[in-house]
Amino acid sequence: MLVLQASFGEATAATTDAVPPAAPRPVRRPPLNADEAARVGAFTAAWFRGETPRATGLPETFMRQRAVVFVAARAQGERLAHTWHQEATGAEALRGAVDSLREALAETDRARITALEINLAHSFRPVDLEKDRARLSHVHRGLLGIELVHRGRAYRYAPTEMIAFNLGFDRALERLAERADTGALAPGGSAAPVRLFEADQLLVTLGEGEPRTTLMYRGNTLVRIEDLTRPAVEALAAAQARWLVNNLKPDGRMVYLYWPSRGAESPANNQVRQWMASRALTKLARVRGDTNLLARAELNLRYNLRQTFSEDSAGHGLITDRGETVKLGAVAMAWLALTEHPRSEEFASPAAALLKTMDALWQTNGEFRTFWRPPERRDNVNFYPGEALLAWATLFERTRDPARLDRILRSFHYYRDWHRTNRNPAFVPWHTQAYFKVWAITKSAELRDWIFEMNDWLLDVQQWESQREFPDTMGRFYAPDRPFGPPHASSTAVYLEGLIDAWRLARACGDAARQETYRRALIRGLRSLTQLTFLDEVDLFYVSRRDAVLGGVRTTVYDNSIRVDNVQHSLMAALEILEYLPAEDFRP
Repeated sequence: MLVLQASFGEATAATTDAVPPAAPRPVRRPPLNADEAARVGAFTAAWFRGETPRATGLPETFMRQRAVVFVAARAQGERLAHTWHQEATGAEALRGAVDSLREALAETDRARITALEINLAHSFRPVDLEKDRARLSHVHRGLLGIELVHRGRAYRYAPTEMIAFNLGFDRALERLAERADTGALAPGGSAAPVRLFEADQLLVTLGEGEPRTTLMYRGNTLVRIEDLTRPAVEALAAAQARWLVNNLKPDGRMVYLYWPSRGAESPANNQVRQWMASRALTKLARVRGDTNLLARAELNLRYNLRQTFSEDSAGHGLITDRGETVKLGAVAMAWLALTEHPRSEEFASPAAALLKTMDALWQTNGEFRTFWRPPERRDNVNFYPGEALLAWATLFERTRDPARLDRILRSFHYYRDWHRTNRNPAFVPWHTQAYFKVWAITKSAELRDWIFEMNDWLLDVQQWESQREFPDTMGRFYAPDRPFGPPHASSTAVYLEGLIDAWRLARACGDAARQETYRRALIRGLRSLTQLTFLDEVDLFYVSRRDAVLGGVRTTVYDNSIRVDNVQHSLMAALEILEYLPAEDFRP
């Protein structure tokens, strides 16, 4: 009765490809509460241990109608066996599922099991693949399961499986169709009935003591904004720092993209983000006063230089990315990373060459060319000029060079006009950080007002009340009705990097109203980033290579890919917020 899914690369004790029959009618009931879930978890754990618990304590709503359950047995994240089962009552379904697991598992494997992953399916509803695309959108991944019925058999993915395998509905349907041997299931394809269903998601943690049951939401626990205390943010930063350090290889290479569901590293790479991560390593080491980590950060800088840096015949420093491109943003981030390290004198020559490239890409009207190679490219205006201006502002902090200030202000005027006609949130954090550095020296009213204008506008992109239906997404920055791109952890995180500077500016100017508005946005954003960070055994329930994942920041609540800038931006924001925000301001 165990469904074989070896194609996902997980070990399994299943020996048959048989699947359970479809539920004869929809099973509808209200979701369980935490107390009811705990009773279900205790019952299931006891049955798994070979005991014979009484079913009298199980929730009445779960007992009085036909139950469809999914149970998987995991050993430190590795799935060893799994099954779907349905019976006339919840107790009978759980007993049947656990009996199937025990039969499939060797005695030695049963002793290894550390957790039971349970989905109590209910509220099955048919879906039209052509007309109901909204119900198959990403935001429902991990909240709804999907069922394909073919020749009287049901083929399903539980909501927690969607998370564990990092599956969207379209890909899940493709795989279900392969298992059912029913052909294409794209809109307008197979007429095989498809249903979506809800499920109570339980994680039962086993050990020597009493089992612990966690009622999950999208394979995780919900982070309440009331829990965003200063100690909680310190713990968040510590976890993200752990990921960054754990994913720095002995030769200095940093992991760029990791796939928790596959337990594998992606071959992709991006030098802008790699050099951002180098900055984060140095900042973390300096905050901690950790000389060993500073040495590892230096190793990372030297690795990146060997891999990506060169000079042309005129002495321009180039950071070469894949496809032989040389991006203004990569040049700027590399310059910042090299000059912010305490041993920056060791890197004076490449830093000077990189500065020469930034200067050469600047034009007298204030505009930057965004690519050295290919020179005809003019895209990424929302990113690269702001990153270059942050580098220049950092240089101006050190030198107070009036010629450098003149160039910065010319670019400020150019890009202020440009942004007002090309609004995009990605523009805001880089220019905010750059201009705040300059404002701290010049006290320019123009810079002050522009920082406020940019960040006041940015706050309209942060989601809060509109996401009550999906509470794990609250606090992220995303505008579904505007062409700013999909939600992304790195976006929310970098916006917080700019917002903490906007908050500092409001405080310095005595603007109490803006200070409070920005503070609230910071805390809400931290709620989102905490939700996205792998922090404990619950959200790691399907991860076996935990050292590579713990502290990593998912891309979204439904896409568990960990990209280095997700972590780097989140950590940089958390460290800045912890440095400047008073303890009493860590509140809803």
